[in-house]
Amino acid sequence: MAGKDNSKKTRVEPVFGWFEKQADPSWPAQLLRLAEGLAAFQDPGILRALTFHKEVAVLASGRRLAWMIENAERLAPQDGRRWTEVLQRAHHPKREKALEVLKAGARKGVPEKLILEGSTKADCIIECTHAVIWVEGKRNDWLTPSTTWDVMRDQLARNLEATWILGNERQKDFCVLVVHEHPLKHHERLLVEGYRAGTWTGGVLHLDEATRKLFQNRIGTVTWTRMAEEWPALKRVMKG
Repeated sequence: MAGKDNSKKTRVEPVFGWFEKQADPSWPAQLLRLAEGLAAFQDPGILRALTFHKEVAVLASGRRLAWMIENAERLAPQDGRRWTEVLQRAHHPKREKALEVLKAGARKGVPEKLILEGSTKADCIIECTHAVIWVEGKRNDWLTPSTTWDVMRDQLARNLEATWILGNERQKDFCVLVVHEHPLKHHERLLVEGYRAGTWTGGVLHLDEATRKLFQNRIGTVTWTRMAEEWPALKRVMKG
């Protein structure tokens, strides 16, 4: 997106650029207190690192990739005309060796054809003393409902899993914060509510029940307007 429609340029960069200059490192906790859905989330602590100038990419987990290979017959691609292609890819001659590697948490030597999901990218990562916060900034765009090879694999599920991975690597708690301009679209609201309540598991079928339950209290939503009400200076830095 370009111009006023680019949420990265008109919201994420100016807003978190302003936060970057603030002397008080406790603002992430204040931000999470504004969000819906995170009332039970513990204090993330004070700011340690803020990354937003470049998107942070997290590769799809080996567990996810292995599950897709093993369940290729049940996957529905975005383009229905390509349903045989995903089956052909999943039955690669090196399939069994690739599954062994992926289940061990690695991916070296796994053929490109067997990588059925790419990386997911964060607009901003806020790392605090006790938690990693993944910010998904939206303006005139919305949570992507599917991926190329799986219409059930939505952006919120991918973000949750990626943040969970980062949190585990750094031995910290985690949460996803969706910051949006307009009321959530129907599919966004249903995804958020479904994952929070544990009534929807479409994007996390490869994860165990305990992990899915963990995700329920790790989804926050807040508007850019609400943030500007809390920090009036943000009204001046938001572009357009």
